[in-house]
Amino acid sequence: MPKQVRGVHHIILTVADPARSDAFYRRILGVEIGGGNENIRWISCDNFLLAFQRAPHQPISNDRFDENRIGLDHFAFAVDSCNQLEDLLILLKEMNIPTAGIEFDPDGKEEYVCFRDPDNIQLEFYVGDYRD
Repeated sequence: MPKQVRGVHHIILTVADPARSDAFYRRILGVEIGGGNENIRWISCDNFLLAFQRAPHQPISNDRFDENRIGLDHFAFAVDSCNQLEDLLILLKEMNIPTAGIEFDPDGKEEYVCFRDPDNIQLEFYVGDYRD
C-alpha cells in the first residue's frame, strides 16, 4: 500500500438538488464535462471528479450546510493569479452571490475569494498551491 496519495480522486457533496448544484458548479468552474441522473450528478475538474448527490437516506427537512458540525468546514480551489479572482468576482456579481471580495490569508500568505454555494457550503478560490 503506498504511503502517499497521488491526489484527489473524487469529492461527493450531499446536496438538496443535484441538478441545481451541477448547474452552479459548472458555471463557477467553467466546466462542461459531466453526467449523472436525478440522484447524482458529476463534473470533471480535470484531475478529479466533483459529484452532487441527494441524501442517501431520509434527508433532514430544510437542512443547510453548517461548518460548526463535525465534518467538512470548506474547500478551496487553486487558481494561478489574482486576475482569475477578479474574473470570479465579476461572475459572482452577475450571479448575485455575496462575497467580501479579494481577501488575504495571513497564514497562507495568499489572496482568496470566499463565497457560499446554494446549500451554504463555503467555497474559496485561492491563489497558488498549498506547496507554495
